[in-house]
Amino acid sequence: MSGQAYLIIANGEWPPESIWSTLTTQATCVIACDGAAAQCVENDVKMDVVIGDMDSLSERDEMRLNDDGNVAFIRLVGQEENDLAKAMKWSIEQGAESIEVFGVEGGDFDHQFAAVLSLCEVPFNTRIHTSQSIIQRVGKSPITIHSIEKNASFSLFAVGPAEGVNLTGAEWPLTNQTLSPGTRGIHNKSTGEKLHVECMSGELLLFLDR
Repeated sequence: MSGQAYLIIANGEWPPESIWSTLTTQATCVIACDGAAAQCVENDVKMDVVIGDMDSLSERDEMRLNDDGNVAFIRLVGQEENDLAKAMKWSIEQGAESIEVFGVEGGDFDHQFAAVLSLCEVPFNTRIHTSQSIIQRVGKSPITIHSIEKNASFSLFAVGPAEGVNLTGAEWPLTNQTLSPGTRGIHNKSTGEKLHVECMSGELLLFLDR
């Protein structure tokens, strides 16, 4: 990560420490979504901001963090969007150049699905890190992943119709294809050290396995 690299920690299960410790170290601003603040305290992760409607943060934890004096609380109410989407929008407003996210796993599957869809709700240079994959949105701006291992597994899914899809550096490449939501893009493999994805219209979600 470089520049204004924001890290958002959602209120779900964390991936292994080998994943989240690097993200917390590299971030220039660490944001906890509501109840995730308690997990940050437990794991000795320094936060800069706690954001959300504060319905999942206990009064005790909020008082403890307030006493610390180094954590800002941003209360954003409203049920039209979840705390992750709120945190992403706030980060962009503050000048974030990139956003990394973890803590989306566990709990109800609809909450996990909504977390992934937040990449489309708030289009930006954002990646979600899970125990098994890194997830990012592909829109009109192409994505090129350098230094990828050969035979690395990945999946590419359309979110609604996606036209002019080009995929190179893959065992099953695509050239000016139209993709619809479905299973066509599951479990592809890289063929070299560079993977390139682009689409002329619509949106894609890229799941790169660890």
